[in-house]
Amino acid sequence: MDNLIDCKYCHAPNAIRFGTRKGVQYYFCKACRRKFVPGTLPKMKTASHIVASAVGAYFRGMPLDSIQGQLQQDYGLTMSEYGIYKWIERFSEKAIREAKTFKPRVGDVWIADETVLKVGGRNLWFWDIIDRDSRFLLASRVSTTRTTKDAQALMEAAAQRAGKVPKVVITDKLAAYIDGIELAFGADTRHIQSKPFTDENSTNVIERFHGTLKERTDIVRGFKSLVKSKLITDAWLVHYNFFKEHTTLGDMPPAQRMGIPVPFHDWKEVVEGKRETKPFEVPDIVEKGKAPMSRIRRVPRPKRSQKVAPTMSRMRRMRK
Repeated sequence: MDNLIDCKYCHAPNAIRFGTRKGVQYYFCKACRRKFVPGTLPKMKTASHIVASAVGAYFRGMPLDSIQGQLQQDYGLTMSEYGIYKWIERFSEKAIREAKTFKPRVGDVWIADETVLKVGGRNLWFWDIIDRDSRFLLASRVSTTRTTKDAQALMEAAAQRAGKVPKVVITDKLAAYIDGIELAFGADTRHIQSKPFTDENSTNVIERFHGTLKERTDIVRGFKSLVKSKLITDAWLVHYNFFKEHTTLGDMPPAQRMGIPVPFHDWKEVVEGKRETKPFEVPDIVEKGKAPMSRIRRVPRPKRSQKVAPTMSRMRRMRK
């Protein structure tokens, strides 16, 4: 008797073994008539935990060629660097989209800073603003300039993410912050320009944070497109807030430390997603081992030939 498993498409509990290909066991669903590999996502042949492992390694700073070698070593999987990057791109977009539903609990003191990185032969400025208490990274921005508009856009993105306006914003001596904070928050927010290497009202917190950005630096350095750099930067923000453990927070990510429900706890949950598994009901019209009627090809009835009126010569012959 065949070992029946649930179909990954329709969840019917009647999928049977259907041979192997390159050492991978395939199954065939008797209900929806589809072939699949268990433990993989729809339209993917690689197990979801392998995909999640590759994506997580990338955002921890491992280059694509090293991930490629690790997959070959651990799972015997031969995968191109382009194929691995397509996984990263796909699930980065998904993580960014789902993380937008999370509303963090942050304090009233935010710290902003910027750093430069050469990408594709030109300087790009990476702007970051972080909550001092929770270490939650509220917003990141990539730009080719350091203007008031850039500072204002960073502040507005952070306020939208937090759902509130801060009482204090601490920055360095960059002049763009003066008008940028004023335009974004008005007189309700106090702007403090800190001095380096001081404990009080210092940006040392975010400068230490920039030390942890070496992972992001190693990732973004290989990009030549500003659009791709922004996508990976936003995805790394999700990685930092939801998955990266922080020593100062008791070895917990900032989002999980807040004690409120989070959309996911690791890249595996991003890849697999949270889908409702409803019990499968076999229609009465479907018999065991047969396809549903909706998938049976119906042969149309042949059209009746139209009656043709007899000709005059034929009518004379009929009279005789």
